[in-house]
Amino acid sequence: MPQQERQLQTFFSLFYFSINSGSLISTFLTPILRQDVKCFDQDSCYPLAFGVPAILMVVSIVVFIIGKNSYVIKKPQGNVVLEVSKCIGHAVAQKWRSKGVSRDHWLEHADDTYPRRLIEDIKSTLGVLFLFLPLPIFWALFDQQVFSHDPL
Repeated sequence: MPQQERQLQTFFSLFYFSINSGSLISTFLTPILRQDVKCFDQDSCYPLAFGVPAILMVVSIVVFIIGKNSYVIKKPQGNVVLEVSKCIGHAVAQKWRSKGVSRDHWLEHADDTYPRRLIEDIKSTLGVLFLFLPLPIFWALFDQQVFSHDPL
């Protein structure tokens, strides 16, 4: 709701801070719990190292469920993937049909049927997806490395 814009920003800022600070603390705390604490007559304590984060995750789920009555739950409407696919298909078809018409971006050929906001959102999404194109190549090359622990 527009009147809750400030509370929403505060909530998500605190949420983001909590997630990242919890990750930072667990990065340091988990190895200490595993190595320095003795349990079950062993030199290390894996149950405690993994049990503490598991218990905290259960607590977070319980808090989430308790607050569920305070949430505004909207029913999903439409299919975004289908709508985006139809918009892209329409833009390609329109661009192919109108070869003489020049536009700033090929997706703008769909502005006769689809809202401007959807077209701008698709442009942004395609821009981000373009950045991820090298990732499969990187991981394919990375996975070809041979990791050997045998001394020569």
